[in-house]
Amino acid sequence: MKAIQVEKPGKIDIVEIEKPVLENNSEVLVKVKSAGICGSDVHIYQGSNPFTVYPRVIGHEVSGVVEEVGKEVTSLKAGDLVSLEPITYCGECYACKNGQPNVCDTLEVFGVHRDGGMAEYLKADEKNWHKVPGNVSEEAAALMEPMTIGAQATFRGDVRKDDTVLVIGAGPTGIACLLQAKQRGAKVFISDFNQNRLDYAKSIGADAIIQPKEVDLEDEIVKLTDGEL
Repeated sequence: MKAIQVEKPGKIDIVEIEKPVLENNSEVLVKVKSAGICGSDVHIYQGSNPFTVYPRVIGHEVSGVVEEVGKEVTSLKAGDLVSLEPITYCGECYACKNGQPNVCDTLEVFGVHRDGGMAEYLKADEKNWHKVPGNVSEEAAALMEPMTIGAQATFRGDVRKDDTVLVIGAGPTGIACLLQAKQRGAKVFISDFNQNRLDYAKSIGADAIIQPKEVDLEDEIVKLTDGEL
């Protein structure tokens, strides 16, 4: 099968590699439909990601259609659209037992520590694949992982209805925070130097956009909140 592989920093190519084969009864084989390009993928190409071992098939923002499931898989079947949870974890260390598998002692990330999803097929354990509702596109499903950053930020920030939230930076992560905060009923201001990003943020629901090249950020917040903040 074809895959996008970074052979070494500065060298990326489309290569032929072996199609994955199910080896464990809990594994699921997925035909990749869409993959996002994350900043970490760029860092791997540039050679600035300290965790990468080369050569590496990149990609951890992935969606696809289930092609084959192991004998013990119960939550998925062939034909399901799924999104990848791109970390592997032990489930036994202190962090895992306290609900923080993202800082597992033996954490690995698809596309960083092990080959990722910029390939025709990707194999992972059942727990790493999440079934996606039928009204979600393949492209949107690939963005589930970055969207969870916004979900985590608003959860930990305890964002509630009628709160006022300032998001600094209208890139993909900032947009995820904007959408999640709006879903929780908050009023959201967003600031960025990139006007195109600000215009997009406004088009999807930002209550106010702030261009620091034109106004003082602190003064603008005071004005927008009638001096309350």
